[in-house]
Amino acid sequence: MRTQDLEYFVALVQHMNFQKAAEACDVSQPTLSIQIKKLEEELGIPLLHRKGKGFSLSPTGLHLLPLIENILREVHNLQEMARWLRFQPVGVINIGITPTLGSYIHEDLFSVFKEKFPDNEIKLHEVNEDNLLSMLDKGQLQLGLLIGPIDNDRFLEAQLYEEQFVLGVNISHPLSSYEAIELKDLKKHKLIMTKSMPEHLQLEPGSEEILNHARSISNDLETIRYMVRNSDNVSFFPKLSTLGNEQNSIKYINIKDNNLSRKVFLMMREGDIMKEKYYSFGNDVAGRISARLCPARQGM
Repeated sequence: MRTQDLEYFVALVQHMNFQKAAEACDVSQPTLSIQIKKLEEELGIPLLHRKGKGFSLSPTGLHLLPLIENILREVHNLQEMARWLRFQPVGVINIGITPTLGSYIHEDLFSVFKEKFPDNEIKLHEVNEDNLLSMLDKGQLQLGLLIGPIDNDRFLEAQLYEEQFVLGVNISHPLSSYEAIELKDLKKHKLIMTKSMPEHLQLEPGSEEILNHARSISNDLETIRYMVRNSDNVSFFPKLSTLGNEQNSIKYINIKDNNLSRKVFLMMREGDIMKEKYYSFGNDVAGRISARLCPARQGM
């Protein structure tokens, strides 16, 4: 029995028209009709009542339809599992992460991973966004973390967290005496940022001009931090990257009246059979990160 013939039958039920079902299956109408007839002969029961050029489902066809649909789902799951195993050693889950997210979320990933996948090994791969999506699509990665949303039909995405940006300045900088500033206060200062930051910043309308005089010099946040620490340059830093990184040489300042933030998403292939477990993994990672970003709120 060919699964293809089962697919022909399900397509026919969906369209209730031989020609439309054949087009949906990318075969000729006679081919689809012949193969469904062969399926009936193999099963020894009629799936259809044929009346001239028309037809209707037989009682047995109606009864078997849910079972056939379930068989096709299980075959699809088997194919997905084989595809997953084909690209990696058993037990290894590969996670891609874009460079701008930095290593400061690694601890959260590893801690939750040990709880959710105690028998598996985690491997992190630092890749840019385009390569990450390509590797995810090919099955070379099971999960990806990147700034989004992406809105691609081939992938499922779940928001892990949203974090605000703060301004980092050297403690000898004139702005170091401020606890909070407005973006317009930065116009006369040397603003630097990572190359990808402008496209990820969610600026309030009218605030975009602040980027006009900024210099994009690297995609390594730690390079930016080093330059701020040792010069009169200032830069934006995602809040998470400043936790546990409070150094005497840098002052981090809140930004008033502007939702300067970015959203980080967990990505996976749409048909992945482990997606429910991956969603659960993402939820737990999100909980840990949220507790770090808003410790006071978590204690309420």
